[in-house]
This record gives sequence, C-alpha cells and structure tokens, in this order.
Amino acid sequence: MKITRMKLTSLLIFATALLPFTAASAQSLAADIPRRLIAIDNVCAWPNLVKLNDRSLVAVVFNQPNHGRTEGDVDCWGSADGLSWKKLSTITQHEPQTNRMNHAAGLNANGDLVVLCNGWDKVAPQRNAESRTIQTVVCISRDGGRTWEQGGPVLPKDEGLSWQVPFGDITQAANGDLVASTYAFGKGAGNIYAARSKDGGKTWPVIAPIVKDKHCESAILHLGGGKWLAASRRFGLLDLDLFGSDDDALTWHHVTTLDIKPVSSAHLLKLSDGRVLLTYGNRAQGSYGIEARTTSDGGRTWGKPQQLVPLEKSDCGYPDAIELPGGRLIVAYYADRITQHQRYHMGVINLAIGELH
Repeated sequence: MKITRMKLTSLLIFATALLPFTAASAQSLAADIPRRLIAIDNVCAWPNLVKLNDRSLVAVVFNQPNHGRTEGDVDCWGSADGLSWKKLSTITQHEPQTNRMNHAAGLNANGDLVVLCNGWDKVAPQRNAESRTIQTVVCISRDGGRTWEQGGPVLPKDEGLSWQVPFGDITQAANGDLVASTYAFGKGAGNIYAARSKDGGKTWPVIAPIVKDKHCESAILHLGGGKWLAASRRFGLLDLDLFGSDDDALTWHHVTTLDIKPVSSAHLLKLSDGRVLLTYGNRAQGSYGIEARTTSDGGRTWGKPQQLVPLEKSDCGYPDAIELPGGRLIVAYYADRITQHQRYHMGVINLAIGELH
C-alpha cells in the first residue's frame, strides 16, 4: 500500500508522541499538540528555524538524507503552527560535484528572509578526503521563502584555513546591522567570527573575530542593548565554549566553558520570561539526545542539563528553538534514525516554557 507523506507523518506523530516528562507537565500543552513528531522526512536537515513577521515559520534544511556526502541544496519549508510542514522552494542551485549545505538564516529590517549558504566540492558520488569548502553565496526572499534572488559570493577565505562557513541565526544588531556567525577551519584549527551586513544582507564586508583557536559552529544571540552571547563547539575537546560582547558584537571576551561533551553544535534563544535557553545534542555514550539548559545571568551560570528527547547512538543533534505565542516552544533537530523510523529526518519537540528547569 502506498502511504502519502501526510499519512506517514501522522503515523509517526502517533508512534513518537512520548517524551520523558511527567504527567503533570504534559498537561501544560494543549491535548492536540504532540510532544514529538517527524516534521520533514528523508533529509539530513541541520535545521534553521525562522519566525516570519506574519508569525508563520520557515525551516531551512539540507535536502539530502546523508551527512553532506552527495550533491544537494538547501530547501525552505513553511508551517503555520510548527506541526504541519510544506516545502516552499529550493533555495540554492548547486554546481555539478558540489553541494550547498551549510547555512545561516534570519530576517532583515524589511522582513525579507536572508540565507547565507556554502558547502563542499568533489562530493559525487561520495565526498572524499580531497573535498573542500566552496565560497558562500547570499540568497534573499521577499515573499516568505517561496522565491529567491541569489547574489554574488560573500565571506572571505582565511589564510591557511577554509572559506568562512555560515552557521545559525542571522540577527539584527542594536545599530541595525545584520550579524551572522561564521567559522573557518583547517588542520585542527578553527576561528569563529561575527560577520556584519549594512545593506540588508546583500554584502558582508565587516568580519569581527570572536576567538581564533580551535572552534567551529558558533551560535550567537543578541541579548539586547548591544550585549551578545555566543556558544561554540571546540575541535578535539567537543565541549561548549561561551563568549560575550558588550559593544554590539564588535569585540568579544570569554565567559565560561560548559563541560558537556561530546556535543553537537548548540543554539541560543532568549525566552519571554527573560532567561536564555541553550539547546544542544548530547552525543555521549548512554546519553544520546537533545538537551537544554537555561541561564538568568547572561550565561555566567547555567542550570542542570534537561533531556528533551532521547535518541539512539546515531548521527544527530544541531537543535534550533523558537518560542511561539502562549509560551509554547518548538525545538527542531536532525537524526539519521530512531527506533520507529530508520531514516534521516527533521524532528520537532513541543514543550511549554514552564517545563524548563
């Protein structure tokens, strides 16, 4: 029997509706909201969620069911409620034997959707040791992700390292600039940066270093008033290093290190109750899953880890969180399989802000 995507998704929502929360906490969500669902099937994803000005959501995802080993692009999916998702467009157009997979996304002051994206060359039929990054392009949509204009290449190449790679949220600074996190790497080294655009995302001429050491994939967050927080994974150690800025993301200082390892990359979100939510993928033996911690003091101290969903030992992590009206949180992540579903997918966790420690 042929099963449509809609029917398949419904079955998987039912099959994966349980989360490690108490019965009392489960009552904090409406009865018709599943605790967990498979939102987009058969994609590796590395999801990036953006809330548009009309309160609808889009997810930017890598559209192939592998860890960047084949040709592919980033797609844009839309949702009115975070429960049902529909493909809106394919954002990039990769060249032969390349892919477009690494991405950052956000809104500019006009409400246009801005995506920075690069990837790898020499990926067909399978990425090999000679693969390397390709330069980032910028794509802008003025209709909520349905159509796109692709601009020229942006972001520089570091001496002795790779082309700079975009990651995470694109956010407005206090002075109106757009800020995006980037990183460059090579031979165990990794630098992270805060790149800036003064023209709505078309060009990114200002590159402010966050730290030059062995870092990659930095999640950045504008706390307000020109204060920023960044959380970056470190090569080798695979823990999370946190940095802060008091001058609108131009200079940065070390805040603390969270000894949670090994982790996938993280995400930061300012909650409506004033706290900051950190989500990340725990890849430690026996503890695989998506976890959360919160801080009330700008990232200096953090609450205890809280597992949002357990996962099998697999290729998984890279969460991204958004708060919806009424205090509902959705956390998107990717995994190459779960017990009930043996394919790559973007999963979504639903919870209420009051359930966070």
